[in-house]
Amino acid sequence: MARKVNYSKKIEKIKAQLDELVNDIENGSKREEVVIEQKIKISDIDFENEDLATLMKIQTRLVRAINLKMKN
Repeated sequence: MARKVNYSKKIEKIKAQLDELVNDIENGSKREEVVIEQKIKISDIDFENEDLATLMKIQTRLVRAINLKMKN
């Protein structure tokens, strides 16, 4: 016996998720993150246990710092 799939419900769910994502992106781009200066040694960070979002933030900050150093 085959299962019947209601594609219209799935499409509506995906559309709702996309709308929510677009709203989050638009609202997120207007506000700036507050950066708190902290001295942390790289050796103290356990990269294996960090989540992906945190690792991406670290990578972004490192790239930004390297680019600033290269310009000077």
